[in-house]
Amino acid sequence: MRVLRTAEMTLRDLFGRGWVLALLMLLPLVFYAARRSDAGWQAMRMGCMGLAWAMGTVSLFAQQAVRDLDPRLRLAGVRAWEIFVGRLLALLGVALVVGSVYAVGLVLDQDVLHGWSVAAALLLSAALPVPVGMVVGLLIPRELEGMLVLIMVVGLQTIVDPGRSLAKALPLWSTRNLLSYGVDGVGSLGDSWVHAVVYGGACLLVGFVVSAVRLRRRRHLVILPRTQTLSDPGSWFSGLGG
Repeated sequence: MRVLRTAEMTLRDLFGRGWVLALLMLLPLVFYAARRSDAGWQAMRMGCMGLAWAMGTVSLFAQQAVRDLDPRLRLAGVRAWEIFVGRLLALLGVALVVGSVYAVGLVLDQDVLHGWSVAAALLLSAALPVPVGMVVGLLIPRELEGMLVLIMVVGLQTIVDPGRSLAKALPLWSTRNLLSYGVDGVGSLGDSWVHAVVYGGACLLVGFVVSAVRLRRRRHLVILPRTQTLSDPGSWFSGLGG
C-alpha cells in the first residue's frame, strides 16, 4: 500500500509540472521529424535517442524534487525500498505508455523488416533511462549538473561507433542492435537482451543501495516508547550519546 502511495505522489508531482513535461514528451517527435524525410533508419535512431533523453530527464527531475521529502517519509515509517520501488514503478509506467505510443507510430510510419524489434528498441529507449536518471538524481543534487550528465551519455551513444567498447559501456547500446535487426535483419538479438538486462539490473541495484544509504536510520536517534512521561526529562536525550 505504501509503495502505491509513493507511486501516486510521484505521478502527481510529474503531472503538476505541466508544459515542461509536455515539451519533454514532444522532444522525441522533434528528433524523429527532423530526419524523417531523408533517412528513415537515422530518423528512428534519433527518435530513440530523443525518447531516452526525455525519460532520463523526467526521472532525474522526479528524483531530485523529493530529496527533502524522502527523509520525512522515512521518519513516518515508510521503508527505503518502498520509496524507491514506488517511484520506480510510477516512472516506468509513464515510460511504457510514452514508449508504446512512439513504437506504434514509428512502426506504422516506416517500412521495416521486423516491426516488433523496432518497437522493442523504442520501449527500451524509454524504460532503460528511468533507473539511469534516478541514479544520476541520487548522486548529483542539482538539476543542471544532472542534465549535463544525461546529455553527455545520450550524446556519446549517438555518435560513438557501436562496434567500439565505449559504446557497449553506455546504456542504450542494445537499442541500436534491435533497430538494426528490425530494419535490415542484422544484429545479435541475444547480446542486445543480455546487455539491456545487465545494465538495467546494475542501475537498479546501484540506485537501491544509494537510496538505502541516504535514508538509513541514524544511530544517534532513539524513538522513545509511548510510556515515557514528563517525570524524567533527562531521559529524553538518552539517545544523543554524550
